[in-house]
Amino acid sequence: MSRFSQLISEETKVPPALIDSALKLAHVRYRKIRVPKRSGGHRTILQPAAELKLIQAWLNERVLSHLPVSPIASAFERGSSIVKNAAIHRNSAYSIRTDLKNFFPSIRSFDLIEIIRSNSSILPRFVLEPDFSNLVSKACFDRDDRLPIGYPTSPCIANVVMYDIDSRLLNRISAETETFGKAKLTRYADDFVFSTDKAGACHSFLRALEELLAQTNSPHFELNANKTRFMSRRGGSTLVTGLRINQDGEVRVHANYRDHVRLLLKHFASGTLKPEDVPRLTGHLAFIEHADPKLFTRLSFRYYAEIGRIRDKHTT
Repeated sequence: MSRFSQLISEETKVPPALIDSALKLAHVRYRKIRVPKRSGGHRTILQPAAELKLIQAWLNERVLSHLPVSPIASAFERGSSIVKNAAIHRNSAYSIRTDLKNFFPSIRSFDLIEIIRSNSSILPRFVLEPDFSNLVSKACFDRDDRLPIGYPTSPCIANVVMYDIDSRLLNRISAETETFGKAKLTRYADDFVFSTDKAGACHSFLRALEELLAQTNSPHFELNANKTRFMSRRGGSTLVTGLRINQDGEVRVHANYRDHVRLLLKHFASGTLKPEDVPRLTGHLAFIEHADPKLFTRLSFRYYAEIGRIRDKHTT
C-alpha cells in the first residue's frame, strides 16, 4: 500500500505512516452497533475509525463521486429525500413496492472495481494500478469482502453498483409502454417503487424485475417476497418510503406516526414528557413540517405555545 499511502498523504497532508496503519487495521478497528429492526432482529452497523474515514473521504472525492448513478436512484444523492421519492408517484393509480434481501452485504469489492475500470477514461489513471483494488477492498469493504452498513462510502458505492440494473429496468419500462403504461420508477436504497396508470402493469413489473435479477450474476440479489406490496391510490393503500399518498394524490405522514407525535405533544403540554424525549419530539416536528405541511399547520393551531417552547429548548 506504500504507493497509495504516499499519494493519499501528499493530498491530505496526513503522515503516510498513519495511512498505512489505518489500512492495516481497517478490518479490526471499528465500532459495531446493533440497531433493532421493526420487523424483528437487529441490523449491524459498522463505524470505521477516524483515520479510515479520512481515506474513504479521499476515495469518494477522487473516484467514487465521479461514477455514473441512475436517475431512478432517489436515496443518498444530493437533493434527494423520502418526500421527493414519494411525490414522484403521487399521480399514479396503481403501484408496487418491493425490496432486495441483504442489499448492502450482497455487494462485493469486485463489483465496484469492474465499474471503476469500465469508467477509467473519466477517472485518475491510478485506478488501473494493481494495488488500487486492494486499497478499495480494505478501505470500503469488511473482512468478508461485503459492503458494510455504516461506512460513509457505502451509500455511494451501492448506487454506483446498481447503475446497470437500474438502467436496464428503466429502459425496458420506457420502451414497453403497452405493457407498463405511463409508469414511474424509483429505487430508494434497496426499495423499488413502480407506479402506473395501467391496471395489471404492476404484476408485469414484478416479473421483469425477477427476470433481470436472475440474469445478473454479480451482485446476486433476491427479492424479499414478504415485503412486496401491491397498492392503489383509490384504495388509500399507497405507501412510499414511509409516507402515504391519499386519494387526492397528496403526500402525508402515516396515521400511526401522526398519532404518536400528537401523543408526545399532549404529554409535553401536561408536563409528563420525559426530558430525554424532547429532542426526539423536536426532530419529529421538523420532519412533519417538511413532509406534511398541512398536518404541521393543524398541530401549530392546537399546540402553538408548546411548539414554540420546544423549539426554544432545542436552540438554547
